[in-house]
Amino acid sequence: MADRKDINIRKVSPGSFSYADRDVYRNRISAEGKYNFRLDYKYSSLYIICDRDISSELEEPVLSFYRDIEMIIARRPDFEKSLAPIKAGKDLPRTIKEMCNAGEVFNVGPMASIAGALCDHLAKSLIDRCSFLMIENGGDVYIKSSDPLEVGIFIKNTYFKDKLTLIIEAGQTPCGICSSSGSFGHSLSLGKSDLVTVLSRTATIADAAATSIANTINSEEDIDKAIARFSQYGEVEGLIIIKNKRIGLWGKLQLAPK
Repeated sequence: MADRKDINIRKVSPGSFSYADRDVYRNRISAEGKYNFRLDYKYSSLYIICDRDISSELEEPVLSFYRDIEMIIARRPDFEKSLAPIKAGKDLPRTIKEMCNAGEVFNVGPMASIAGALCDHLAKSLIDRCSFLMIENGGDVYIKSSDPLEVGIFIKNTYFKDKLTLIIEAGQTPCGICSSSGSFGHSLSLGKSDLVTVLSRTATIADAAATSIANTINSEEDIDKAIARFSQYGEVEGLIIIKNKRIGLWGKLQLAPK
């Protein structure tokens, strides 16, 4: 069960964590002059940036999220491993319902959106007290900002490595930016994409959508088909798909000029 003695929250300097620490992708966000925190608990490693000191407010939302997840898994063991949608029961916590609903929309299991869902769950308890808030969880990000941001995408693809930076306008936030890859990272993907990144109004939706889209990418030829299909989903506001030397870009995600 969720246990606060295992939670580790510490202030860190901007850019002090290393992408080489874990074989995952991390969106890089420049936010000098703000409060930066690292929170590690069980399967989650969060990097949090805010315009005020929120260190005392981080623990309980993370613990409550894990309590909810552990409760539903104990009640329904299939929740943890299912690759197919699971209908949300009326008596479930809000976060669990949102994961189930996102899974139904994009035909994936509810755990496909767990990283984004934790970002959203934590943000709900903080958003009214922060003008700027970024929560990053293994490459999945929640952002609230009154100023434009540049978000660098970490990718191992030879053709685009360290070359892609997204511009996020202030009017696009709060939003979720989530990624899935079939070539690196620990999350399960049934496809072979180098990277799929989705912009949506919540990180829960963006996470489920990124997983679903990445499942359909096995070759460069799949990029156009995926954009044609998933651009029809109102929940998807922007989309980037990378496979080998091809990149597909659609919607409100824009790349910074090099």
